[in-house]
Amino acid sequence: MPRDVDVRVMNILSALEISPEAAKAIEAMGNDAVTLVCEVALRSISGLRPKVYANAVFLAGRMTHPQAVETIRLLVNDPDPDIAIRAMRAAARQKDVKVVSDLGRYLTRTGVSPLLATEAANALAAIDSAEARRYLDAYQASRARSRPRSKH
Repeated sequence: MPRDVDVRVMNILSALEISPEAAKAIEAMGNDAVTLVCEVALRSISGLRPKVYANAVFLAGRMTHPQAVETIRLLVNDPDPDIAIRAMRAAARQKDVKVVSDLGRYLTRTGVSPLLATEAANALAAIDSAEARRYLDAYQASRARSRPRSKH
């Protein structure tokens, strides 16, 4: 039989609309509640709707608990672009310098979708560390070199 805290967390995660304040409420429920959100975000629990996974990433990104922060770091490289983008936005909000090199790789790899590159660049700009600025400067320089010059 599921524990009360599990039922409450899953009810929050299953909602169509989630308030950012729900993250604080879940953190207040304790470590087990945070762990459940992180497990769902990492898709350790199978068979849930994609919206539930996305909600878990959103909420983990609004938490300050170390486990949630680490979960976001892992999800920045998720193969699902929707999850990776949510994680990038969360890392930007948290100003997490530990993901800068992962975000920078989105700007240096070939074949990365323009949307993922843009989200990574936005996250780097929000983090605004010296390393983040180096990645952004290099990215802007490479884009300037690849644009055809107009003849006037």
